[in-house]
Amino acid sequence: MLTRRRLWMVAWMIAVAAIALMGIVMSELITEAGPYQDAAPPTGQLHPAAWPERSLTMADLGHAALLMNWYGVRVLSDPTLFNRVGLSIGSLLTIGPHRYTAPPLAPAQLQNLDVILITHAHLDHLDLPSMRALPKSAVVIACSGCAELIRPLGFTDVRELRWGEHTEVKGLRVTAMGAKHWGVRWPPMGRAYGYNSYLLERGGTRMLLACDSAYTPLFDTLASDPPDIAAFSIAAYDPWIHNHANPEQVWTMFQQSRARYLVPIHWGTFRLSKEPMDEPMRRLLAAAGPEANRVAIRQIGVAWSLPATAQPDQQHASLDGATLKASK
Repeated sequence: MLTRRRLWMVAWMIAVAAIALMGIVMSELITEAGPYQDAAPPTGQLHPAAWPERSLTMADLGHAALLMNWYGVRVLSDPTLFNRVGLSIGSLLTIGPHRYTAPPLAPAQLQNLDVILITHAHLDHLDLPSMRALPKSAVVIACSGCAELIRPLGFTDVRELRWGEHTEVKGLRVTAMGAKHWGVRWPPMGRAYGYNSYLLERGGTRMLLACDSAYTPLFDTLASDPPDIAAFSIAAYDPWIHNHANPEQVWTMFQQSRARYLVPIHWGTFRLSKEPMDEPMRRLLAAAGPEANRVAIRQIGVAWSLPATAQPDQQHASLDGATLKASK
């Protein structure tokens, strides 16, 4: 009888410890699914409404959210606009990693979008609270299977692409291609959705928006007609090297694509792995060495325009002729 009582006491102590630990974890992981509240609000230094219609201008909004003006066609990739990403319960709360960098723009400043690109269904890329806050008039281009997650939010034009398929919106051609990644939304089990990189083309300008990817020679297929810009994810490689390339491997894939400029994304926003938050950019610039000037965007919340000298003809004017230019 005494042994049974001791066992019950041990079990009770374990349960209390588990509840206490859960409380600590939940206090770290749960917050409102609303705007970022633990740092300064958006700085207001980005003014996408003022970006020229006759140039290709873009800004990193954090993680894989890249806002682009494609000669008048407004595009946003993998939007993550709030405090956390992860399991969201309606608009009440989100359980998951929190932002270390406040979003440069609020959803109210992103209501003039033409296209939203979704590369894959992972919770840090297909973030339902962010999608819910964006204009439902936008065309959503996504990987296979994602339409069933997106249409219930109110979007009426959702186009799923498989590798090799393409679609067009206002003269912007979007073609899906592969990567070395995976598409399960609820790892390690659950349904596997697709995962896409995208090749964007308009007016003779080409850009690769690569999905999260481990090292792969896949992108050297672009070398015969190289893109002007290639955007690659550069973080979350420690210990996830089998799904996310490290910065040196990213530089190699960029060189293999023969793109002119590299736009690094998926870094400095959410802690999803063990490497220091600033390490990916430092390692990338070190790998680039004397060609580091080809790394076009090095800060979150700063806009950049494709230089006029890199554009296919003079009808597309950039903000100026500088090689790299930060703009409002």
